[in-house]
Amino acid sequence: MTARPRPGHHLQVIALKSELAARLVDTDPARAATEMREVRQLAADSLSDTRAVVQGYRRTTLDDEITNAPRVLAAAGIDARTTLAQATAANGLAEPARHLLGLVMREATTNVLRHSRARHAEVDYRVTGGLARLRVSNDGADQPLDTTRHTARGTGLHSLGERLRVAHGELTWHRDGEHFAVTALLPTGPATEADPGPDRGLGPDPGPRNGAAR
Repeated sequence: MTARPRPGHHLQVIALKSELAARLVDTDPARAATEMREVRQLAADSLSDTRAVVQGYRRTTLDDEITNAPRVLAAAGIDARTTLAQATAANGLAEPARHLLGLVMREATTNVLRHSRARHAEVDYRVTGGLARLRVSNDGADQPLDTTRHTARGTGLHSLGERLRVAHGELTWHRDGEHFAVTALLPTGPATEADPGPDRGLGPDPGPRNGAAR
């Protein structure tokens, strides 16, 4: 079975075929039309593949992100340690809660990679007293930047904080010297059943660095 091309590959072929069609439009209009029909099909395939990637992103779960984070951080030379108070990370949590905490885990990992000079990171997850608590901390936090340029932006942690509040939870972050920590709290009961909505703008954020309100 032939592997399906990635969206990035589609875009490269689209660019090449479009350039070829532009050169052929005067000398060989029929072939130029054929190339453009193929470009249209490739564009449709690329859109379909991109949607599939986005859907996969929206299915993010805490289990996957806690498993992947140490590997990703280790690949960047960061010593990442994980503490799980339960055998299964998502034990006792409904699907929407697993999804939200997974997004927090992903955002926190992205921040460590992009916005710090971390040498060590720690992930701590536990469920106690009907409350799920996820804490991601790291050293090497950059000095806080002037955040006035970013006050109009709905950046990652702020957006996630709003979503956790809708689910009756809480998201906080603080900096102590070179140490930075993100802590998410969510109830394990029915209050987390309602998913606050689709993901918006939760990819890698070029905004203020680790240590500033994001």
